[in-house]
Amino acid sequence: MSKIVFGFDKIKEDGDPIDNCINYDFNGWKICDTEEIILGMVQKVKHDYLVKSKRQWIDLLVETKQIKDIDTNYIYVINVREFAGAIGVERHTEKVHNKSVFDLVSDDVISDCQNNKCKILLNYGFEGFGKDVNGGDTILRKSLLERLHYLLELHEIPQNNFIYMDSNNYLDEVKLDTNIQYSSFEYCGLDWFRYTTMHPNMNYHGNSFSRRKMKKWKDNKNNLRKKYFICFNRLPKDHRISLGLFLESKNYLKKGFVSFPKYNQFWDWNVNKNHKFYSSLESFKSKLPLEIDSVNLEEKKWSFELFNTNYYGDSYFQIVTENQFLSYEDQLSFTEKIWKPITNLQPFILMADRYQIKKLEEWGFKTFHPFIDESYDEVLDKNKRQEMIFKQIEILCNKSLQEIHDWYWSIEKILLHNYYHFYGKWVKNQRDKLLGNLEWK
Repeated sequence: MSKIVFGFDKIKEDGDPIDNCINYDFNGWKICDTEEIILGMVQKVKHDYLVKSKRQWIDLLVETKQIKDIDTNYIYVINVREFAGAIGVERHTEKVHNKSVFDLVSDDVISDCQNNKCKILLNYGFEGFGKDVNGGDTILRKSLLERLHYLLELHEIPQNNFIYMDSNNYLDEVKLDTNIQYSSFEYCGLDWFRYTTMHPNMNYHGNSFSRRKMKKWKDNKNNLRKKYFICFNRLPKDHRISLGLFLESKNYLKKGFVSFPKYNQFWDWNVNKNHKFYSSLESFKSKLPLEIDSVNLEEKKWSFELFNTNYYGDSYFQIVTENQFLSYEDQLSFTEKIWKPITNLQPFILMADRYQIKKLEEWGFKTFHPFIDESYDEVLDKNKRQEMIFKQIEILCNKSLQEIHDWYWSIEKILLHNYYHFYGKWVKNQRDKLLGNLEWK
């Protein structure tokens, strides 16, 4: 089978492509300037990539060509950091501007779409929102879908030659009133695979350094670890604040490696006096900031950065606080946060949207019931879900260090299964799904 061809307006001298529509500006933001990150989803890097590579985009499962050199069917990729802005809409006000990314698509590409030679892919894999989340920045929002339909008609682009993708798994279940092709893909998971593969100090297989790390993990089976858990929190979102107050109220902060910014460092906290753990607010504030590995939370901008994985080897489970923790039925998205414990051989308690654990199980991962009561994953109401999650944290933190140690090693096979499943079948399946949705049909 021949490779799918990605078409680009411009290609650098070294052969790497430049983002299509890169100069599109919306309210001072170049939304399409992404360093062509979708290529990372279809890149088979090896552990020596950073040492040997002189280019960013090599060993791809697709071909990349300049439009003028293409004589076959191709995909014209438009990567965006905001969907609404890409189609000329201010997502929080719904104000419509007389502009869109389509203004920068060449007549040749549009003609190829009209002649069924080209499909335009709008890739918004960075996010996976529901229609009422964060301004509803998604094709699920009726007003944005209607705006997209209008623009396609205006530029005479057939709906069936347009593809929309983001990272909301709910897209694969819903039926929209459109001929646009739409689906989800796991941007964060695939990019986490790529990133950790490039940095052998972040995994436990692949080269001699990584294998020594795995040996160290096994050799420490008889040694008690310093802490019960690890919990990363750079931005003070509401569910993370609640968790921090809970941990403070139970005196659990001393049992974990916890990061948390200074009070009101990024934005004002909204803690109601009726909050169950409000009485712990002042004492929690007095302990901030909390840091892991001496990371300056104010300077740290991206989650895909090197960090000291030894902290995983000195704790037993992770409390994962995902980007979103809401009560909506049309959002199911994952970030790199869930892959960190899986690729560092830790069980986890997951503060996330409903059905994330269910989806992990569908993908072939093993979770931790009955060792952890994961029925919270089925609860839509975020407040009830939070209560159930805190109960599980309490059960684990109330064990003795020896008990939590014995419990951890009793699930060794589950931890190893998840690790190798991520780097094996899961990544392959997700790549196959992505490429399958881009095949010419």
